[in-house]
Amino acid sequence: MPGRSVQLIVRYTESGFYATSPQALGLAYGRSTIEELRAELQDVLAFHFNEPGPFEVHEHHERHHDLGFAEIVVRAALDDHRDARNEAYMRIGSALTVPDQAESLAISAPRNRVGEVLYICAVPTDTLEWVVAQLDPRGEAALLAVAIADELLFTKAVYTGGESGPRSEPVGGARTVGELMRASPILRPVQLSPLAV
Repeated sequence: MPGRSVQLIVRYTESGFYATSPQALGLAYGRSTIEELRAELQDVLAFHFNEPGPFEVHEHHERHHDLGFAEIVVRAALDDHRDARNEAYMRIGSALTVPDQAESLAISAPRNRVGEVLYICAVPTDTLEWVVAQLDPRGEAALLAVAIADELLFTKAVYTGGESGPRSEPVGGARTVGELMRASPILRPVQLSPLAV
């Protein structure tokens, strides 16, 4: 029976794969290939937590983009919703190739603890609790990114933890990303004024 649940954040770099986890603060684990990283992961977690596994690992991969004026990181979970998450991932990647769109993804966006703009590719059924579990409990900001309609993205900032940082307050008691989307107006209705005749 799996033990402790761990959200494993894996970032690909030029030198290999580097893993951290909000549930294992201080863990810095890297290997040259993803296969090597996965092969030794249970032992590394057992050593870090000083308890036997196995651990229930939820793997998230992220890619870092240095735009010069900002650093953007795009994260997607490897789960049953991989295709939908990949669609949001690809839309962000396409937007980053267009200077005006890249700027709009970074300007005025909240930064995480190391100054990056973090986009988490989400789907409507994701719980906000699951999103929060991916973030540093000492305080971190991120933006949810959900592919909607034709080539559009819904984005919403979330914040967690930390005494000095803002906290995300579920809009209208939302517990899932879908509920958050329904409670967040995307297009506001036009207010019509009566015409003087």
